[in-house]
Amino acid sequence: MTVNEIAGIIELSLSIIANIPYIIETIQGKVKPERVSWFIWTLLGIVYFWTAVMEKGAVLFTFGELIGPVVAFLLALKYGVGGKSKFDVVMLALALMAIAWLLVTDNSLIGILLALTADGIASVLTIRKLHLDPSSESRWAWGLFAASGIFALFSLSTFSFETLLFPVYVVIISLYITLRARSTKAHKDTLLEKL
Repeated sequence: MTVNEIAGIIELSLSIIANIPYIIETIQGKVKPERVSWFIWTLLGIVYFWTAVMEKGAVLFTFGELIGPVVAFLLALKYGVGGKSKFDVVMLALALMAIAWLLVTDNSLIGILLALTADGIASVLTIRKLHLDPSSESRWAWGLFAASGIFALFSLSTFSFETLLFPVYVVIISLYITLRARSTKAHKDTLLEKL
């Protein structure tokens, strides 16, 4: 087994494990998932999984990456915030347009940029919520997502703009959320109700 393969296994493991503290802290009421963010991440996970199935690609890997967002989205329906404001609706519409275009493009770079656009929109919604209430996200989960992104970089066998783009993005976004998140007992629910 090569170093790249070992790094890939560690990356997938960390990415799946990162969902455990997120799910636990959501059920405990410590984390308030942003509903539209997790809906977009679930849709992207479905697209990646379906593409892997159709292209006979990394089906197990993409399925593993899909489980966490699906569970987080389902929990967000009960325990989460967001999804009601005009801002959320506009952002969702933009993400859906990017995903729709992603489904029909044959250009790999444009596909990556469209996936990053949709993912970035989901991240903006979560970061917006995080700025209103720094205790509404899990430092543990996002720290593990960041570590997962670092191992994704080590798993690459080819370094190019296209291969580096998504892992670098994941590391930057996840580290930002990790460093911004704060553990406090009381949520600023009145601020989050505006979402």
